[in-house]
Amino acid sequence: MRLYLRAIGYFSQDWAGIVVSLALIGVSTLMGLLQPFPLAILIDSVFKQTPSDHWVHRMFLSAIPSDRLGQILALAGFTLGLRVAQELITVVQTFVAIRVGYSGLLRVRCELFSKLQALSLAYHRAQPQGDAIYRLSTDTFGFQTIFNTVVNAILVSTIMLAVMAVIMLSMNWRLTLIALAITPLLLWLTSHSMTFLHLKWDQAKQVDAAMTTAIQRSIAAIGLVQAFGREAEEYARFHNTARSSVSAYLRVHWFELLYAMMIGVVFGVGGAVIFGYGGYLVYRDQYLNPIGEGGMTIGKLYVFLAYLTQLYSPLQRLTGAGATLQSGAVGAKRVFEVLDRDPVIFDAPDAIALPRQPRQLDLCDVAFEYRAGETVFEDVSFHVAPGQMVGLVGFSGVGKTTLLNLLPRFYDPTRGSIELDGHDIRKVKIVDLRRHIAMVLQENIVLPTSIAENIAYGRPHASDEQIRAAAKMARADEFIDKLKEKYQTQVSESGSNLSGGQRQRLAIARALLTEAPILVLDEPTSALDPQNEQMITEMLYSLRGQRTIVLVSHRLSTVADCDIIYLMSEGRLVEQGTHDQLLARRGIYYSMARHQLKLD
Repeated sequence: MRLYLRAIGYFSQDWAGIVVSLALIGVSTLMGLLQPFPLAILIDSVFKQTPSDHWVHRMFLSAIPSDRLGQILALAGFTLGLRVAQELITVVQTFVAIRVGYSGLLRVRCELFSKLQALSLAYHRAQPQGDAIYRLSTDTFGFQTIFNTVVNAILVSTIMLAVMAVIMLSMNWRLTLIALAITPLLLWLTSHSMTFLHLKWDQAKQVDAAMTTAIQRSIAAIGLVQAFGREAEEYARFHNTARSSVSAYLRVHWFELLYAMMIGVVFGVGGAVIFGYGGYLVYRDQYLNPIGEGGMTIGKLYVFLAYLTQLYSPLQRLTGAGATLQSGAVGAKRVFEVLDRDPVIFDAPDAIALPRQPRQLDLCDVAFEYRAGETVFEDVSFHVAPGQMVGLVGFSGVGKTTLLNLLPRFYDPTRGSIELDGHDIRKVKIVDLRRHIAMVLQENIVLPTSIAENIAYGRPHASDEQIRAAAKMARADEFIDKLKEKYQTQVSESGSNLSGGQRQRLAIARALLTEAPILVLDEPTSALDPQNEQMITEMLYSLRGQRTIVLVSHRLSTVADCDIIYLMSEGRLVEQGTHDQLLARRGIYYSMARHQLKLD
């Protein structure tokens, strides 16, 4: 119940629309309740020319002519008018309900998207991207399902059921009790089916999310697949996943059909009993022992059977609501699993604002573990003065990139602290911390938009002059000016119409445009040819003194002119100094230099 109430809470801001929708449903229901009466009046009052004791009959008869032909035409007009009015009201009510439903869906998706952005990299690297996409695009519809089911199926059907039961009781209480006698059996069938149905929907959602993940991974790796001729294997893998998804949904729908069949049989038995007993009452009161208007008439039986259909309709919606709710509940539960997750990285209650300016950076006995007992590095300490250029080198897997990810708080240290001008960054507002640090990641992420928008991503309101200045500092203007549309050139998906060096320079220009005082670069030349490597290296050294630069590279030629170089090995900082000092020490750095720089 808590899950349903929480899900419906996302629609509470549209309370006015909900009230209007319910009011329109009430009017539409009234129109539907009145529709059987014109025919009943025609049979019992107009054709027989006998007065009726029923108040609805008297209301209609008072508004129509006294001659028989006029009454027939007037009753036909009432029948048409009631039906048209009901259809028009239903159209308006449906549109209002749809609008309320999509407004709530928008709120859910925006909140979930915001939460996904706030969750740490550890969460996103542990979860398949397809799973997040599925929760955001598909599972969120569960909230709409719950809202529509609770409001339109449960609440409205309950009200309709109560109103019709009262009217039917006033007509014939015995027939009404017989009609309602199937309710306990319906409740028993529903309660015994919902647990099993919830389990099947949960399984189907998990398999469907796995299929979305399989699609995302296959499309992302399409180049690798084609390069190694693995299309057949990828197709077989996708086919198996898709077939599992279809099988899971077939099991759900098969059980839903069986459930619907059992409910239909119960309703059929109830209708047959009412038809037989009601027919007997008409035969008894009108033919066997005629008692006149006070007994059961053909018109009354017609109205009662018409109401029976309308009575069973809300009953059927109420019993079917359980199956529909299970589908929505599974989706909503998967969304709440993310919304309720601890973001891990968040502002401390006493976090301070820190205006952007050049600051000294200190790592003090920093250690980090992805999982308890699995240390990536420990006891890392170093100092970076404002405007200084620092290199961080070491063999692959020693934790260099992980260390960089601690600086903007993508992760927090397991032990120790990282400080800006003596302020522990865990006590600084995240938005202020990240304004101090511009990251150039190893992946060279570019977006499928213009080159100008790519450069301005971290500073979207930058002027054209500022964008061009950043591109010039990054040496990106050299290739941009040769493009036909220059800064308005559209970058393709994943930047495939740019070379590796061009994407790298765009990423550096993006970081420079933010004017963050600390520039952090992870392997900026790892995928570049010697000419581009030299160009990027010269550009970085030209920034010395203007920005604090923390540079990770396995290429010693990239860091050779840094003010100080730190070498990591087996999870620790084992050597530090300038390039010449480290060579003179003839340790690990010297061994790496002999191999890379061909030293004697």
